[in-house]
Amino acid sequence: MRELLSKLPKIDRILKEKVFAHHNITLLKKIIQTYIEMLRQNALRGMACPDYEIIVNEISNIYRKTLSPTLTPLINATGVITQTNLGRSIFSPDLIKEITPLLCEYNNLEYNLEKGERGERYQHISVLISALFDCEDSIVVNNNASAVLLIINTFAKDKEVIISRGELVEIGGSFRIPEVITSAGGILKEVGSTNKTHLNDYTNAISQESTMVAKIHQSNFKQIGFTEQVPYEDIIKLAKKNNLIDYYDVGSGYIEGINTRSEPSLIDIAKNKPSLVSFSGDKLLGGPQAGIIFGKKNLIDKLKKNHLLRALRVDKFTIFALQATLRAYLEQNTKTIPTIAMFNQSQEELLKKSQSLLTLLTKISNLRCEITPLSSKAGAGSLPQEDFPSYGIALYHSKIKTQILNEKIRQRGLIARIQSEKILLDMRCLSPTKFSQIYDIFLQIDIEDAK
Repeated sequence: MRELLSKLPKIDRILKEKVFAHHNITLLKKIIQTYIEMLRQNALRGMACPDYEIIVNEISNIYRKTLSPTLTPLINATGVITQTNLGRSIFSPDLIKEITPLLCEYNNLEYNLEKGERGERYQHISVLISALFDCEDSIVVNNNASAVLLIINTFAKDKEVIISRGELVEIGGSFRIPEVITSAGGILKEVGSTNKTHLNDYTNAISQESTMVAKIHQSNFKQIGFTEQVPYEDIIKLAKKNNLIDYYDVGSGYIEGINTRSEPSLIDIAKNKPSLVSFSGDKLLGGPQAGIIFGKKNLIDKLKKNHLLRALRVDKFTIFALQATLRAYLEQNTKTIPTIAMFNQSQEELLKKSQSLLTLLTKISNLRCEITPLSSKAGAGSLPQEDFPSYGIALYHSKIKTQILNEKIRQRGLIARIQSEKILLDMRCLSPTKFSQIYDIFLQIDIEDAK
């Protein structure tokens, strides 16, 4: 064992190699230490040390891989439009082109050009939100969970927040609304039962310690059967009557442009003149990750004065991208928002795309392909019960097992799903500009298998 350990190279010797002359010493040293420790553990188990040249080459490869970009473009053939794991809503090239000059130059993010003094970054968004929802004011934070946190911390710290038991939801990443509320300093007061909550449940729960009546939209699940919820307009009236704040966490943030009957429109909600409403920017809205809050100006002003806002505020990219997205809604040009456009594809369009891709893929002799009806999903916890009829291609390789084939296409950036031992390519999220790339992926795999 001592002999094996004695053959381990010194770290200083490796650091002095010419191949590492222009490398970052701090990073390189950490990689070398980790690698040598691995070799030391192997030696303790009786494994021989590799040749010095092999060690240097392996360390060089690790260094290069460490500095390589970890984010890469993917082709979404899952049929899930706002796939959280794949980045949710995507942006159109036109939007990126529009905001690029703002990203590459100095700008008036927080500078008032008329007065020649410091301005407010939220003003670039608030005027659009006010026009869209006919509300008094608004503010934007980095996601909807942040919006909940800021609202509760501002208005309900050490005070009661009344909420239905049927709305104590768990959102992505195992974050639960009750924990978010208590973390913000609020006192959660549950009313009703899991499946039924009545208006008098809220009324009877109001006390001197109450400050807010909250409604949490069941974005990522649905209750069916013997159920009952209190309409938000009734909660608004109750809160107003008792001098409390009504707050609606809408979650997915649907405005218009999607054929759905299960998701409340923010425009309709805003007609009731609520105290506060919050929703996500990167789900059904089709914009960047953001938590958008609108409502009464006096309440928004108090949110702006909370020091927590500094930790939750959005960066300039979010402001630019959200501004462009909201403007598309105001200009009734939602077809330029990819998320909305994907929802609105006709069956005829989806079938035509399937036929185009099928023509390419059938050129690969070992692929067995056919067009098949599919069901797409909204994703990101939105519209959980709704399926969107689609078309796609079901395929398998005559010489490669489906699971292995799926691994191979995934490693090349094509993300699909498997059903009945076949790979499914849903057309819903696929652009025809990607068809030749998809063909190349399967062709390369087929050629490699033949060798």
